[in-house]
Amino acid sequence: MNSISFPNIDNENLPKWEGDLAPLECIEIIEETHNVKSFRFKSQKDAWFQFLPGQHTTLFLNIDGAEVMRTYTIASSPTRPHTITITSKRMSGGVVTNWMHDNLRVGDCIDALNIGGSFSVALDNPKTKVLLMSGGSGITPMLSMTRYFIDLAINVDIVFVHNAQTPEDLIGKYELDYYAHHQTNFDLHYVCDKAHAIWQGESGFLSAEMLARMVPDFLDREVYCCGPEAYMVNAKTLLEGGGFDMNHYHQESFDIESSTAQHNMAEPHEESLDTPEFSGEVVEYNVTLTETGKTILCPSNINILAAIQKQGIGVPFACSMGMCGTCRVKMTEGTVDMDAQGGLLKSHEEEGYILTCCSHPTSDVVLDL
Repeated sequence: MNSISFPNIDNENLPKWEGDLAPLECIEIIEETHNVKSFRFKSQKDAWFQFLPGQHTTLFLNIDGAEVMRTYTIASSPTRPHTITITSKRMSGGVVTNWMHDNLRVGDCIDALNIGGSFSVALDNPKTKVLLMSGGSGITPMLSMTRYFIDLAINVDIVFVHNAQTPEDLIGKYELDYYAHHQTNFDLHYVCDKAHAIWQGESGFLSAEMLARMVPDFLDREVYCCGPEAYMVNAKTLLEGGGFDMNHYHQESFDIESSTAQHNMAEPHEESLDTPEFSGEVVEYNVTLTETGKTILCPSNINILAAIQKQGIGVPFACSMGMCGTCRVKMTEGTVDMDAQGGLLKSHEEEGYILTCCSHPTSDVVLDL
């Protein structure tokens, strides 16, 4: 008679998962909606995952013979450290996400980068009243934060406002409804752009009147926002117009639902190599890559990532805008002008890490790459 094989969950004697420690093995695929799936992964070797709610990882996939990558927020909570869950939405023109929906199977293994990112309630000193605002698949970091709060029984007053196109597009509805029913400190509101006659929630685009009706005390809350760019711009406008102190506003920086963003994450673009806004004298500097043993020239008006790519050298990258942290690398010598845009923790910067996609050399540079 076969018996259950239990994994080792002794964290004190298990290694922490790192991107180069072991691939991720898909152990479950969940149909969330008609176009959204959740993929649950464990480490192929016994290991545990350490991350903060709202952080992300970057997956490496082979699609039609080409190595591509895509950054995803982890939807699961770090309070359950032996698996991570990625929830993704199929979209028109999606490169990586659509391939995963059509081809990834339970038992398949994929490579991934270390977990990182600076969008997380656990990195801030938030108020005890929090407003989570999400649109579409921007719900994923909010799910992670909500699960984190509830698993740890943290004393926080949560209002969760989630926007979707239709009631059929609501991600995680069963779970969120459960929290709303059983948690005294959890107030839930759905807003659907288009709703059928029997829908009893809010409908239409999020407005100032709607926000005030759902969250009358929003001025007293710490706000976390994630979704398509248009959604975040609207949310910011509504909050600013209502007199909200934007020092207590936080948003995920890149447009996670944009098919253009997915394409940028999968392939380098020639038009991104130059920076027309650069002013001043252009100086060429040496960039030495210690692991590959190569030295390349990088003009001061081109970011280091672009200069490396122009030489045909493959390096990790994703958003190419200094937001996701995928292209992080340690600089052991030299100086750069860098605009990290939230993709690099201050502690990492103090340790000598840079983001190659938004770093311009101001001297000769040596990288652990």
